This record gives sequence, C-alpha cells and structure tokens, in this order.
Amino acid sequence: MTRAATLLVLFSLLSCKRSEDQAAKQRIFSPEEPIGALAEAKEPLDAGRLGAHKAQTRVQFAWFRGPGASDGGTDVSLAEDSSLHQAGSGDFSVRQENDRNQGFELVWVKGQVFVRGLFGPFRKRRTDRSDPERVRELAMGALPTFDRLAHGLRLQRSGEATVEGRRAIRYQVTGSAGRPPPAERTDLPKLEYPVQPWQKEEPTRVAGTVVVDAQTGVALAADLQGHFRVPGEGGPAAELDLHSVLAVSAIGKDPGVQPPQFEPEPSVPHAVKDPLRYLGKAPAPGAEEPATEDSDEEASEQPAEQPARQR
Repeated sequence: MTRAATLLVLFSLLSCKRSEDQAAKQRIFSPEEPIGALAEAKEPLDAGRLGAHKAQTRVQFAWFRGPGASDGGTDVSLAEDSSLHQAGSGDFSVRQENDRNQGFELVWVKGQVFVRGLFGPFRKRRTDRSDPERVRELAMGALPTFDRLAHGLRLQRSGEATVEGRRAIRYQVTGSAGRPPPAERTDLPKLEYPVQPWQKEEPTRVAGTVVVDAQTGVALAADLQGHFRVPGEGGPAAELDLHSVLAVSAIGKDPGVQPPQFEPEPSVPHAVKDPLRYLGKAPAPGAEEPATEDSDEEASEQPAEQPARQR
C-alpha cells in the first residue's frame, strides 16, 4: 500500500463505521512495513484516538450542462456547511445548513437523540427510528466523497506543520491516483442503485492540500478543489466544480454536549389517527379492525370492564 493510498483511507476519520465495515477496516489498517519516516504506519490507525474535538466542513459545488443540450442546458450550485462537536464520551452534536436556508441539527447524548429543523424546536426521537451515527458520517463526508470522485488522490509530502500544538504532516495533492472502483461484495445479494456520478465521471483537474496528524494519522485540515466531467449519452457532457474544506479544532477539549430543551411531540388529531371512523366509514360490526400503533395506548386508557354482580 502506498503512502498516498494509506492517507486517503484516513478521510473517513470523523465517522463511526458500521459493523459491516469492520472487517474491511481491519484489512485496510492492518500492520504494514514502515512508510517513509512515519513509524506509526506499522500500527492499526484508530480515528478514536483523537478524542474530543470540533470539526467543520464546507462544500461548494456547481453542476453544468452545456448549451448544446436539447433543453438549452442547466446549472445547479449549492454551498453547504457542517459542524461536529464530538465529546470523548461518544456524545456529539451535528449541525448542517446550506445557502438556501435549509438544514437540521441533531444531538446524541447519553443514549438519547434530539432533532430539529433549522428554525424549529428540538424534539426527542425514538432511537429505533433514527441512526445518529449515520447522520454524523454523512455530515462529515466531504473528504471521502471528494476522494471517491477523484478515484483516489496522488499525494506528495511537502513538509511539517503544527495544528493545535500537535505535530502534523502536510501533503500536496498532485492529481488523481486513478484508483479503480471498489469491487462489489459477493456474499450479499446484488442491489440495483441509480447511477452514481462517481461511476462515470472523469477527473480533469484535482489539486489542494491535506494536513495529517503525525501521531494518529487523522486528517486535521484539508482544502481540495476539483473539476470533473461526466460524458453524456448522445448529448453534451455534464461538468462538476467541487471545493471541499475541512478544519479540526479544540482537540482534547470537552465541547460540553448537553441534552437540549425540547418540546413534546404534538398530539395527533383523532381524524388523523382513525380517519375511517372520523368520516363515518368504520368497518362493519363484527369485522376485524386492523391493529394500529395507538391500539395498545388506547386500550390502556380504557376503564377496566367491571365483573358481573353475584345474585
């Protein structure tokens, strides 16, 4: 494994991988022979070593389709900011917003999850109907996404730096590594997905810098710019300009993630819970009514049936 390939793996440092990825992670981070002057390359790299920290990412992209298209061409642009406050205990908060006043905020603390829209109140969510770690992974996914689009980055060591008092190694991005797409797993049924941009795109320009913590191998900063081209099928190609930035700060400092004040879920009107009964179209007598999520709660609220009196 080359030094560049090893560092690219570290772009996933800010996300907790799912259980099905652990086997692959073990292979990727297995001990290797020393790479350059970094003896730490012989050890399995664990992003959790970084402990408490804050991270911010900013992604700006613009899609273009040429004026030669039958519909005259289109262009779409968006800027998105994400922030993560990660506690050493595993608690965290994520905030994501874009330049169209859209976004959300999620807090995971002491096994409870709270979510709100950008301008709404927090509400407590059931943990079996949410996936906080996946939300964190997606919010901090700017660098892994850039890496996939670029088919891997070719990195060249350009010196050392100090970030938050920690020794770090600086790398210059010199282009795409041309890495082939990962092979599909053969032990699972094949799933059909919509065509993803990175399956056909051709990186035409990739540049930037990456700063990696010398002790843990965690990316502490990055500034990546790229231009990608997706060939058209019988028409003009689509083009993507992408700019991704990462900044990690407050390493080792507890961000103080606390449960937010939240509002209870609003009560659901009877017409919504039981629309057929509300409209006078309840099932005929004797017909079995379908069970609902509220059936258990409603049953518990009904008074117990009184036994018949003894004569």
